[in-house]
Amino acid sequence: MNKKLIILLILALLFIAAPFLLAGFWVRLVTYILMFSVLASALNIISGFTGYAAFGNMVFFGVGAYTTAVFMSRLNMPFPVALIASLSMAILMSMLLGMLLLRLKGHYFALGSLGAAEAVKFIIDNMTDLTGGGQGITLPQMKGSPAMANTAFYFMMFALLVIILIVSWRLSKNRLGYAFKSIRANEEAAGVMGIDTTKYKIMSWSLSAIFTGVTGSIYAYWFSYIDPPTVFDVMWVVKMFVMILIGGAGTVFGPVIGAFILETISELVWSRFLNLHLGILGTIIILVVLFMPDGLISMVTRGKGVKDLMKQKKTLQKESADE
Repeated sequence: MNKKLIILLILALLFIAAPFLLAGFWVRLVTYILMFSVLASALNIISGFTGYAAFGNMVFFGVGAYTTAVFMSRLNMPFPVALIASLSMAILMSMLLGMLLLRLKGHYFALGSLGAAEAVKFIIDNMTDLTGGGQGITLPQMKGSPAMANTAFYFMMFALLVIILIVSWRLSKNRLGYAFKSIRANEEAAGVMGIDTTKYKIMSWSLSAIFTGVTGSIYAYWFSYIDPPTVFDVMWVVKMFVMILIGGAGTVFGPVIGAFILETISELVWSRFLNLHLGILGTIIILVVLFMPDGLISMVTRGKGVKDLMKQKKTLQKESADE
């Protein structure tokens, strides 16, 4: 059996066993890290694979969260129905925004997506009767003990992470993923080669939106209370970009590795150095950009490639000496 597959199976078993072995605080912390792993992986589809810096990606998280909140609190719908509604709203929003914004490029798109997120936040903030406005909205809590609820949300986030990793892996191997990468490499050349760049960019953003919106839906039910400043917080997107940078943009496991590293460091730093938290986070970002511009996975891959070349060189030298 492949070594990588064995490692993945062992990790999967450890994650499945984790909520039954860890205390409540650690279960919630790991769930939070899993959530950011999904969000970073979702952002990686549009930013890492396709090369578009979607700084407004939190719009789908907020829309997913508020759709679930409205369906459960105002319409008394069960969570599965609210989850499907959130997914549908995220897809619809991504298609509408995609047709408007994905004709822009570079920093114009980044600013446009950020502006769209702020506009949606403003709208929700002023729909007081439906969304609660600035006071936020409270959702019904999951039935059962706190430990049972924590375990349930843990497995929701874990299942979502497994699904998006499978999707990312497939994208790294199939024609759709190659179309995304060709847009990232040279959009004009991709268009000349017959690729409908606008269509594929909308598809990429829609895939990203699906997972971001579903994550927002689960988050809303998990925390039982949401408000606009939280679910539309642009700083979350900044953290996601840092996670992608740490792990490696356009890779399958890079965003997950980055999420685990950054969130673990953030938790340790925040609990001990509250006033220095943002300063230390900024230092980490600078160090990553300077010394690991392609991420940890690229460094490991490059190191492995160098070792293979050295091994081949020694083999050739030995064969030449034997002759």
